This record gives sequence, C-alpha cells and structure tokens, in this order.
Amino acid sequence: MEPPTVLVGFPGRSSTRTAVPAARIGPNTIIQLAHVLRDRFGEGVAATLLFESTGYAMGALPQSMVDEREAQAFVRTVMRAVGATQGSRILHEAGHRTADYLMGHRIPRPAQWLMKALPQRAGLNILLRAMQANAWTFAGSGSFSVHHLPKRVDLTFHDCAMCRDMHTSQPVCDFYAGTFEHLIRTLVAPRAEVREVECQSTGGHCCRFEVTGIH
Repeated sequence: MEPPTVLVGFPGRSSTRTAVPAARIGPNTIIQLAHVLRDRFGEGVAATLLFESTGYAMGALPQSMVDEREAQAFVRTVMRAVGATQGSRILHEAGHRTADYLMGHRIPRPAQWLMKALPQRAGLNILLRAMQANAWTFAGSGSFSVHHLPKRVDLTFHDCAMCRDMHTSQPVCDFYAGTFEHLIRTLVAPRAEVREVECQSTGGHCCRFEVTGIH
C-alpha cells in the first residue's frame, strides 16, 4: 500500500488554540489514530500528519485530557491526506483500539462479567448508562444522548466534537462507530452492528448511530 500524500502546511497545534477555552476530551482519539497510521503507513507519515495537525510528536503523545480542537484537526488532516474511504477505515480501527483500551484499563472486570452474563438488552442498558455518565470524556462541548426504540437503539451527538465544521459527502464519525461497536460486540452482543446514519458533516441535524442486532 502506498503511503498517503502528506499535506504540508496544514495548521498545526498553535492554530488550534485560541483565547477562548475549549472543552477537553480523552486522548485516545489522538493516541490510537496515530498508532493506526504508524502501523499502516510507517512512523514518518504518522509523525508528520500528527505534528502538522496537533504539534504532538509520536514519542510524546498526550496522556491526559486534550483540547477537543486538537482531535478535530487530526481527524481533518487524516481525511484530507488519505481520502474519505480509507480515512473511515482508519478511524474505525482507531475506535476499535480505543474500546480495547477501555476494556483493559477503564471498565471494571466485574462490570464486564455482569454485562456478558445478563440478557443482551439488560447488559446493553448497563453499558449505555455508563457511557452516558462518562460522556464528558468523549463528547467534549457537544452533547450525547441515548434513545431506546422497539427494534434498535439510537446514539446521538449534537454539535459533534469529531466532525464539527467539516463538510463531507459521507458520514465521517467512524471513530465513535468503531469504539461503540467493539464495546457492544465484546460485552453484550457479538452480532451487534453500529452504523452512522446521519452526520452533521453531510448537513445532518445531528450525528446519529443506529445500534441493531440486540436481542
């Protein structure tokens, strides 16, 4: 696979900061996206895209909450550098890796055991309540809500921190889709699917994900 063309001159970290404080989110968007780029295209490409958009170095990735605009800039840079189709796959994989991190370091083992042991709907309810309680770590200045419907569950972001101010022809919040789907498949329902069906970047009112395959 050929490496992407690096967009030299894309605004770096200094341009993502203003005098107005921004909301902060967990660092995994940046960390895991950088790791996927490194594994797919090599250290050099990953380091250049990372630094051009955020000012971070591969050897000094953030370990605490970050300005949400840094994550936004990194996502935009990746999508512009590799294209929408490949960028979506990369973001989905970064979300998948984030879910692995959460299950390894953030979700208590007894809670994981309980979700797996319960009927799927009950296990999903526990997971979604935990997601809502911790939405401040991934929704930033946006809002996150859960809507239970007869045959599915909708996960909705308003003023989405991942795609804000982006204009695309297809949904681009694959980082969230990858995170949610891997968590739900591992802890609740192996055949569950999470699909973004509405995205603010394409002119949607919100970013909405449908969760199906829960019995």
